[in-house]
Amino acid sequence: MANLGCGAALLGAVLLAGVVFSALSAAVDLPQGADAPEEVDGIDDTLLDAYIRGAQYLDTDEGYDQCTGMRWSILAGIGAVESDHGASVTISPDGTTDPPFVGPRLDGSGVGGNETPHHDTDDGRWDGDTEYDRAVGVTQHLPASWSDYGVDATGSGKADPHNVYDSAASTAVELCKSAGGEAVDFSDHDSLADALYRYNPAEWYVDDVMSGIKGYDSMSADPSAKGGSEAGHVAVEWALEQLGKPYQWGGEGPDVYDCSGLTMKAWEAASVSIPRVTVDQFNHGIRVSLDELQPGDLLFFYRGPDPQPGHVTMYVGDGEMINAPSSGKVIRTDPIDMDYYASAFAGAVRPA
Repeated sequence: MANLGCGAALLGAVLLAGVVFSALSAAVDLPQGADAPEEVDGIDDTLLDAYIRGAQYLDTDEGYDQCTGMRWSILAGIGAVESDHGASVTISPDGTTDPPFVGPRLDGSGVGGNETPHHDTDDGRWDGDTEYDRAVGVTQHLPASWSDYGVDATGSGKADPHNVYDSAASTAVELCKSAGGEAVDFSDHDSLADALYRYNPAEWYVDDVMSGIKGYDSMSADPSAKGGSEAGHVAVEWALEQLGKPYQWGGEGPDVYDCSGLTMKAWEAASVSIPRVTVDQFNHGIRVSLDELQPGDLLFFYRGPDPQPGHVTMYVGDGEMINAPSSGKVIRTDPIDMDYYASAFAGAVRPA
């Protein structure tokens, strides 16, 4: 097989004189009030509706006035990490999950990263465990937290973590109220990251959820507001549907991809044929500068001492790229100006 150029991690020590990401290095505000898509691959339609309504729940009560910028993508990012959007359960149209989604026993044994015992607080009511607590619901609430933040979003008369509408809305409430009455702006990167850390105090967790949120935000954004061609937007939308799938060298889908396999298939979905190999993609199309980037444009990076670029990503807008990084990683979104890639930038190309 030809060298596809995606088989190893980038060498961050590669420094290129004159390559500057200043045009896109400023922080980009996260979108507010963006319309959610009608459907999202990998998310049950009822659960997607629960994420949307859950984000809107903070607008229903004056008690949440200090919290602004909540949106469905935040709840979806949490649901993706916490339960893979309830992939192991059936979700009925009224939001009930069958069976109830219950996490591992939090006995301090290290399962799920937990090393602090959480002794039972609900007499097993929600988690079925009378000795230790387990997180419950598709967005994973501790029973003790549920007693503080659980809300009845359906009007059924009880707050039930095993109903996705109640679970999603309660997550929005917890992200807001856990700040102790302080203002929370969910459209601000740092404010959102702080809220996620309060929800689950682990840096890896915040990073994983933020990556998912960025991808879902890109699905919500109005393509016309970002500029670019219709084909470019089709390619981006297709690529974003692959978020979370594993990287595999030589992968061309549908379940695994490498970097150039992902970009080739994305543009194929837009009825545009581009070469398979990274170097050939670099030499195909129109070279563009960083301040000319449009959704669908390809970004290329050097790998080690090789004089030809060995890695490719796709620009999705708002200073973000979709990236199939390397073995052991999954397809994700990253800022195009992150140091790891900025130091190895080779150029950008717009497929013809």
